[in-house]
Amino acid sequence: MPHGDGARTSRILKDRPAWAGARTFIRNSVVQQLLVFLAILAVWQAASGTIVNAYYLSTPLAVFAQIGSWISNGTLWPHLSATLATTMLGFGIAAAVALPLALIVTDRPFLDQTFSPFIFAAYSMPKIVLAPALVVWLGIGQLPAIVLSAVTAFFLIFFNLYLGLKNVPQIYNDTAALMGASAWDAALKFRLPAASAYLLAGIKQGLIYAFHGTLVGEMTASDTGMGYLILFAGAKMDSTGVMAGLCVVGLLAVLLTRVLTFVLRVNDPVDGQLHG
Repeated sequence: MPHGDGARTSRILKDRPAWAGARTFIRNSVVQQLLVFLAILAVWQAASGTIVNAYYLSTPLAVFAQIGSWISNGTLWPHLSATLATTMLGFGIAAAVALPLALIVTDRPFLDQTFSPFIFAAYSMPKIVLAPALVVWLGIGQLPAIVLSAVTAFFLIFFNLYLGLKNVPQIYNDTAALMGASAWDAALKFRLPAASAYLLAGIKQGLIYAFHGTLVGEMTASDTGMGYLILFAGAKMDSTGVMAGLCVVGLLAVLLTRVLTFVLRVNDPVDGQLHG
């Protein structure tokens, strides 16, 4: 760099206002999110006991103290691990069934025309109404939560991939036929990659809805898990316990989505190039 350019750059940096660096720092998205979070906590703390009775809306300090107590006495970990295990198991079952089924149905016009109305009808039904039936069929425990988690996630994964495969350009099928690909190779090497955007959307939505199904199942028929812990606190009219459970669930949902987004980005070469 020429000496004149270096001197000019130094002069520009020296002449920058003192508040310019602070403004850049505040514009950082992480800092903005942290400020919003702190503002919410401040409003919550101020409202509890003044605008809203503290019996119904506990304070953030009491909620954090409750979470700390759960951690120290070991109450939190069995429930947290049960919820995570149920969510991942339900999500895994849903993906294992939805992916091949979508490939088979879209590849067979007869199956598509025959079963589509029934699949759409099942998709339109709120999955929460299955919870009482699952209790009758499967009894009390974690199994109904696993089934409800899998059923809830299945339709999100299946329908996203189903729509993606239905919209695959015909040139992919023609190319597979021209190369003499078997039905299995055509599905895995041509049709599925062409519908990858729909598949990724289904996986992201499916994981969150598997988490939702897990919590509903735990509140309905389980004796462990975060859903059960929240329900148990509510039965005791313990607003601090309820809010503490909700905070843990919210944090867990954020972590699940962030981890999944990271994993999908790392394993997507195109997205990795765009962000790298």
